[in-house]
Amino acid sequence: MRRLMPFMRRKTDRADQPDRGSETGALTGVMARPSRRPSLRSIMTGAMILGGLAAGVVLYIERASLSVAIIDASANSGLHLQTIEVQGRAHTSKDVLMAVSELTLGQPMLTISLPELHDRLSTIGWVKDVAIERRMPSTIRLILTERVPMALLQTEGGHRVIDKDGEIISGADPSAFGHLTVVAGTSAGVNAAPLLNILRTEPELFAEVWAVTYQSERRWDVHLRNGIRVRLPETDPRTAWSRLAIIDHSKQITDRDLAVIDLRVPDQMIVEPNIPVRGRGRET
Repeated sequence: MRRLMPFMRRKTDRADQPDRGSETGALTGVMARPSRRPSLRSIMTGAMILGGLAAGVVLYIERASLSVAIIDASANSGLHLQTIEVQGRAHTSKDVLMAVSELTLGQPMLTISLPELHDRLSTIGWVKDVAIERRMPSTIRLILTERVPMALLQTEGGHRVIDKDGEIISGADPSAFGHLTVVAGTSAGVNAAPLLNILRTEPELFAEVWAVTYQSERRWDVHLRNGIRVRLPETDPRTAWSRLAIIDHSKQITDRDLAVIDLRVPDQMIVEPNIPVRGRGRET
């Protein structure tokens, strides 16, 4: 019987085996990076990007050149600004309008930017809005909507002309609008329009009004030209004003020597006579 011989491990020469320690030591800290050649896809992608950038630059240059060429061609064909038409101008100075517009007769029509022109004209105090039309071959039309002066706002620096929104109209000369009602008091300007509309419902009585004052930002006092102060109620001033007009028409109450007509109590009228104070004259 053959005996099973114990498995004998063949001795291996250490020189035949790789030096694991040396390999490990050689890889410590630095990983050997395999050399990578650019793939065809990356080369193509880079070429496309560079080509796109180059095309964009060329396209931009071509478009800019084309725009200049179009403007030059239009100018050479006679598309120059020759006429500026203005509609709706009542208070805006012609000199100011032309200076702010920066329009020059003879300039090529296509060099005029309508949005920029609109922005410039909107800075003029009298101009509330403006519509602009470019009419080829040679006309620009400006259609103005001007602010409507409503009253004179009393400020620390003097009177200022305001419109129905309470906006100060810059450039408006108050001395040219002395016929307008003076409004005074905190936030009076932005709240005066409804009251003035009420006062105008009685034209004869309104003709005697020269000023209104906003009291505690709640109600109004109306000052007549003869010095009488009419105290209107906080609620329903229209009814009180109409009642005063009816009474004044029949009894001429505003012609009397009064200091105050108080209408703050519904269905009542309280009057205060004008009593001069010695040494001070008339006090209202």
